Amino acid sequence: MSYTIVGVIGHIDHGKTSLVAALTGIDTDTHPEEKRRGITIDLGFASYTAGEHRFALVDAPGHQKYIGNLLAGVSGVDLGLLVVACDQGIQAQTLEHAAILQSLGVSKLIVAISRIDLADDQTRDELIEELDVFLADYGFQEIPKVAVSTVTGQGLDELRSLLQTHARNKPRLTDGSFRMPIDRVFTIEGRGAVVAGTPWTGEVAIGDHLQLANSGQMVRVRELEVHGQAVDRSQAGLRTAMNLAGVSTSELKRGDELVTEHTHPPTRRMIVQMQMFQDTPELRCPATVQVHLATTACAARIIGVRKLRAGQRANVIIETDQPVITTYRQACLFRRPYPIGSFAGGRILGTVGPGDRKTATLLELAEALQRPHAIDRLVGWIDFRGELEADPVWAESQLGIGPNELSKLAQQAVAEKRVESIDGRLVSLPTIDRVNRAITALLAGHAESEEDAWLDEESLVRRIGWVSAGVVRRQLERLIEEDKVVRVNRMVALASEQTVLSKKQRTRMDQILEVFHDARTPPTVKELVQQFSISQDAVQSLLRFATQQRILMDLGSGFFIEREVWEKLMGELAKRFEQTGELSVAEIRDQWKITRKHAIPILEYCDRHQWTVREGDKRRLGPSLRDFRIASQDSHQEEQTIE
Repeated sequence: MSYTIVGVIGHIDHGKTSLVAALTGIDTDTHPEEKRRGITIDLGFASYTAGEHRFALVDAPGHQKYIGNLLAGVSGVDLGLLVVACDQGIQAQTLEHAAILQSLGVSKLIVAISRIDLADDQTRDELIEELDVFLADYGFQEIPKVAVSTVTGQGLDELRSLLQTHARNKPRLTDGSFRMPIDRVFTIEGRGAVVAGTPWTGEVAIGDHLQLANSGQMVRVRELEVHGQAVDRSQAGLRTAMNLAGVSTSELKRGDELVTEHTHPPTRRMIVQMQMFQDTPELRCPATVQVHLATTACAARIIGVRKLRAGQRANVIIETDQPVITTYRQACLFRRPYPIGSFAGGRILGTVGPGDRKTATLLELAEALQRPHAIDRLVGWIDFRGELEADPVWAESQLGIGPNELSKLAQQAVAEKRVESIDGRLVSLPTIDRVNRAITALLAGHAESEEDAWLDEESLVRRIGWVSAGVVRRQLERLIEEDKVVRVNRMVALASEQTVLSKKQRTRMDQILEVFHDARTPPTVKELVQQFSISQDAVQSLLRFATQQRILMDLGSGFFIEREVWEKLMGELAKRFEQTGELSVAEIRDQWKITRKHAIPILEYCDRHQWTVREGDKRRLGPSLRDFRIASQDSHQEEQTIE
């Protein structure tokens, strides 16, 4: 069975509620204040079934003061039913309501000319001609019209037939996360808090846990009703009431939204495609106005343009005074605080954070987000962010697509070389170029300022902190593959005469480093010359190269040692000093399990650089070794914390 939501609109006291009652047998003026004053203040809901069609009628208030309540009811409308009293004709809210429907994307419209029992045929014919002219200004052409009277019953069968002809013939999508803007909150004695609304997406069942989007509070669905009938499950498009556990009525209000947990994060800044109404006064910006989104109404500031003229379409930035929930292409409506009245409709193109302050850049993004193909919008977001995690929840709200479609779009964008995929993130081509330039500039600056071409790879990655580490590492690898950067061990440098080794030199370097690896008593320069049968200059050049990259340490007098071995020796010496205040050369030599030949140059280096302090034949703890011990302890504690 198809389900069609009909928004019944029109000027105050033109007979909307009476017409809904005649069609459905339900009086939607349920509030005592509505009964007393004889006007619809809040939304009224009624339904009826005709054949294979079920119609849910939303009786919206027509009074100017309660226009915000109308907006809460028309967001999910399939078909508009504009009621115009034959004896009163077109009034202010008649046209405003038509403009609202048009701006919210309701393309189907039926006009019911009511109270024909109070006017003659000539008045009716003139009204029909006027309606054709005025409605055309709002994009409604060849609108079916039917004259009705709830007193005599004339035209009601014809109206029912028209409704069936224009009924929704497509099933509503129920996949995706659940979202229901709340338009009513009340308490039922003995059962607690009840909320009502029309789900926009997804499904809900008794026992489900949902989240109040703005507060993050979790609630449980205790009972469900659809148009007054108890059900176990409801879905997008069905008028639904929920009895909730875990929350009180005082914690709920119109404008709250019930959503699947960890979806639909609230925002205060949006990119909006705005369409000004015809015959509306010019608006100078920045301007503070009232914006209506789903069942929320709040103050908002419009920026990004200097002024907005009647009939103009423009991309703007909206900043609201409270958090709101939005999705891609969601309709919104704007009203002036004074003189009061609706002046524009809009569509949400995307939401951005408080740090995205460059208005010109946001408006460039807006151009990409208006494109009809989702892949163009995805690439637009990636270019804007630089890199983007392919998150299905984000894609649903910002692109209006499902998780399966996101995966396909990402693969297509990569295949078309519009973006790159790195460590599960989609990265823009300009960002990759920027990372390449940053790597080159950092290495060049380091070589110039430090008089040392070599920089620790992890230090380089940390310095480029505006992009994820995986992207920096990937681009570093590419630069190395392109011979623009060289790496030895964990050190990198720009390729130059001083940093690039020939193939023969690299082979010899690997051989020498193998000899030094984990060796506490490595060979001296002279011993290396004999071992590899190469010149002393060649050996010293390679050792100097390894020292610049901090693989080896130059102890002086032809002695070198691997840096990792040095750190082990210093760690052992620090622990021994904790037990004994002073140590002799023999005691230190035995601690390290090395010969005196190697112990002496190591200790002389320690004395020169204050790792140890020599007093006669004894050594005690030096300030450099003390700092090394403290740094080692901090590093060990940090590793334990991470584990």
